[in-house]
This record gives sequence, C-alpha cells and structure tokens, in this order.
Amino acid sequence: MQHCPARAAQRLAAAVLALCLVLALAVPHAHAAALQETHGIRMLDFSTSQILSIGNQTSGKCSWYALRYARTILDGKVSSGSGMWSNGAVWSAGGYYGYSGSLSECLQKLYTELSAGKPVIVHLKNTAVSGVKKHTNRTSSYEYHLTSSGWNEVNYPHIATSAAYGHWVCVVGIRADADPANLKESDFYALDPARVSANGTLAVTRLLDGTIWTDNSPLKTAG
Repeated sequence: MQHCPARAAQRLAAAVLALCLVLALAVPHAHAAALQETHGIRMLDFSTSQILSIGNQTSGKCSWYALRYARTILDGKVSSGSGMWSNGAVWSAGGYYGYSGSLSECLQKLYTELSAGKPVIVHLKNTAVSGVKKHTNRTSSYEYHLTSSGWNEVNYPHIATSAAYGHWVCVVGIRADADPANLKESDFYALDPARVSANGTLAVTRLLDGTIWTDNSPLKTAG
C-alpha cells in the first residue's frame, strides 16, 4: 500500500517541528531577575537558599560553580550543572557567551546586563594586596554576610590560586550609589565560588579594583 504524499509531508513537517522544539528547549535561555536594593546594594532577585544549596566550589571548578549560580538565578531553580563541565565550564551549554573589551567597556557591559536582570560571570586575575598576612594574592578585599539587620562586612582574603587561569565569579549586584558614567570594579558585588557560603550564611564579595582580566576572556554574558 502506498502512503498518501500529502500525509507523508505532514508527518515530516511535524517531525521537524518537534525536533526544533527539542533543540530550543535544550539550550538555556535567560530570564530577567529584577534588581532590588538590599541595604545599600542593588542585588538581583534570587533565592538565597538555592545558592547556598549549591555551596562553595570544589577544587578547580570555580567556572562551573559560577555558571551554576547564574543559571539558578535566571531559571529560578537549582542548576545541577549537568552537561556544563568538560575540563572547564562549557559556557554555551549554560547559555553564556564571551564578551571582551577595554576595562571601561567591560564595566559598562556589567552595568547594562545587571540592569537588564542578568548575572554576569567575570574572570579575575591574581593581584598582590599589601597588608594581608594570611594570603598575599587574592581577588577581593571584603565579603559581606547577609543578616536580618543588613550586611556584616568581613575582611576575608579570597584567593585565585593560579596565575595562569585566574578565578571566575558571578556578579550579581552593584552599589546603590554607583555612578553609571564613572564605574569602578569596586562598585560591583559577586557570588564568589571560593566562599559563597560562610558557615551557611550567604556571602557576597566586593570586587577589587584592578582585577578584571581584560586581556583574557573577561566576561561571560547570558545569550
């Protein structure tokens, strides 16, 4: 028995449509997470408990953890990171893509993306900071623990252990009084995989000026 050509064509079209839908669903898409002021920091709206459930990085996987934080914020559910690691974060599998530019261009991109409700993954380099006895190389000067009465500032050295690979963090906030026309790295706050959880308390890290690695894949932004 011969099949009707019209019916065969309809089945083929349906199969193609189904395949397109599967492919579209397979690649994560960004959803905006509104900025809300939290005790002087304009933070993306996300679930603290979801981020804490991911916790701090395992050795050598800061890029993967930063990507998981970003996807968790965008999707509103905890990201397992499945399919997003292969000897380094697989950025495109998480819907993130590279952005390069001068420091001022990178800072403006950070501001624009956050204003659009999207976390940005940032590549930081090692930098020597004077006056620190515990670790001489670190990526930030202070971290901020969220309490019921506001942010508790703690001087805790964060380290990027490799001069060759640096360190990845997920930027999620900006100072409420930051000047869009005169941005600095220290205007921004990140979820640092090295210590996003401080004994079960959410910690965000203020970036240190002079640490965005502009000549080595500085930003990953949501597609």
